[in-house]
Amino acid sequence: MYLKLKAIIELTFLRDDTAKVWITASNGRFSGETEQYINADVLQTLSEQLVGFPKSNSDEVIFEIGEKDSIYGHCKFKFYCFDSAGHTAVIVSVSNDIAGNESADNICYAKFKIQFEASSLDEFSSSIKRALNSGEGKSVLLGINTYTQNIPSHYS
Repeated sequence: MYLKLKAIIELTFLRDDTAKVWITASNGRFSGETEQYINADVLQTLSEQLVGFPKSNSDEVIFEIGEKDSIYGHCKFKFYCFDSAGHTAVIVSVSNDIAGNESADNICYAKFKIQFEASSLDEFSSSIKRALNSGEGKSVLLGINTYTQNIPSHYS
């Protein structure tokens, strides 16, 4: 069974400037999730940086929560162009929160690439803004199959 290609940021509530977020991502074969507390301004900045992305083939946006290898979990999204035609993808890296568990053996990592179209990124950015304004919501970045696989086989 294959999972859908997507990255989800679920904003569950805002309390003053602190937001609790669940981040779930899948490339269709692998998935990962983490729960984090962040300053809501971090999501506002991400949303603003993604407007009109990419502005050039060398443009990249990095969104990172927590520290890599932390027992409290970690998430990193690196948005970038993977070719000179401006096709875009995000490298997703997530690890779970194991604070309170007795063994660091319980930590899990997932890292993979999700390609996406501009319209999906625009909706993702807009939904982050709506979630911030309402105090809750879910922002979904829908992925596509790798670029060459999106061409119907009868054109090959």
